[in-house]
Amino acid sequence: MDIKLLGRQYLKLIISILSIVLIGSFIFLYLYHAPKNNEVSQEKNVVVLKPESAKMAGIEVTALTPQVLTELISAPGEVIPNANLMTKITTRISAQVEKLFVQEGEHVKVGQPLIQLSSVEMAKTQGDLLLAAQEWMRTKNLGKDAVSAKRYSEAQVVYQRAYSTALAYGMTEDEINNLLTLQKPSQANGEFKIFSPREGVILNLNVADGELTESGKVLLEVVEEKTVWIEAKLSPDLVGSVRVGDVVYVTTNDRTITGYVTQIYHQLDETTRTRAIRIEAPNLDDFLHPGQFVNAQIESSHTTSSLAVPVDALMRVADGGWAIYIEKQPGHFQQVEVKILEIINNQAVIEGIPLGTRVVTKGAFFVHAELNKSAFDTD
Repeated sequence: MDIKLLGRQYLKLIISILSIVLIGSFIFLYLYHAPKNNEVSQEKNVVVLKPESAKMAGIEVTALTPQVLTELISAPGEVIPNANLMTKITTRISAQVEKLFVQEGEHVKVGQPLIQLSSVEMAKTQGDLLLAAQEWMRTKNLGKDAVSAKRYSEAQVVYQRAYSTALAYGMTEDEINNLLTLQKPSQANGEFKIFSPREGVILNLNVADGELTESGKVLLEVVEEKTVWIEAKLSPDLVGSVRVGDVVYVTTNDRTITGYVTQIYHQLDETTRTRAIRIEAPNLDDFLHPGQFVNAQIESSHTTSSLAVPVDALMRVADGGWAIYIEKQPGHFQQVEVKILEIINNQAVIEGIPLGTRVVTKGAFFVHAELNKSAFDTD
């Protein structure tokens, strides 16, 4: 092989190697001398932040002082109708359902027809009312001077009794007055309607068209849902910390509604051996429905004075424990491991830190990230 050719190839190789070394040296010098916004102090687990970095991260520091914390008791609960806003629709006589005007779950208004019924007993009552009204009108027109006082009183009492009976059996005053105005025997056919006594939702519809119902049977329920009840179950040892009027946070589907305790049941459930408490919660936007399961957190009457920090101030460390960041001097934050005793209302009760220590309560995640990033860069 030509010696000159070998020389040229060797020279190119030397030039390439020198170029790589030179470029690498420039990169190293640039990285070594590049300005850093934040640094790790020579002291162990301390991050030094420039004022502009701390401000941008929204870091807040608070001196650690005892806090009075209200204990939150968590319990599963089920939404049930508010019995104070519920009307059970029933009749005092046996009747046959001629027509249903509503369906389960339908929203109804006051005075809206619900069911049309027909009854033999109602037909007799309507007929008696027509006869009593006619007799009373005749007697009243004759006057007390033409008839005896006894007959006058009897006619009045018989009419009033027939009117009240028709009203009690399910006819409305408008239906009764219409029957008396027409004075047609054919109108005494035993038909009558039941109208909604309140605005609400139809629940527990227990009848169908053509069905014969007995007196006292609940045909359906009309429930207002502007407020609902929640029945929560607690172990007996926790009930002692709960009082009527305590605030309750009802959570379901990532939404929380504030209610309050209205009743504490005395008797234990025979199956679960738990005691129930009743909670009332607003439901103006129809978010909660009977049968729905929720989680209830009760602000109990039990309070405790403890050293606590927000849960967001705690950071998980490499060994699996928890740590907070304390301010040793302005801009200097040191990671310190702590022991969590309990968490109450999003506040972590801790030990291992002296009273008065200045702790990062907001922006701890940024400080934690800076420490981990700096440690990585050092490695």
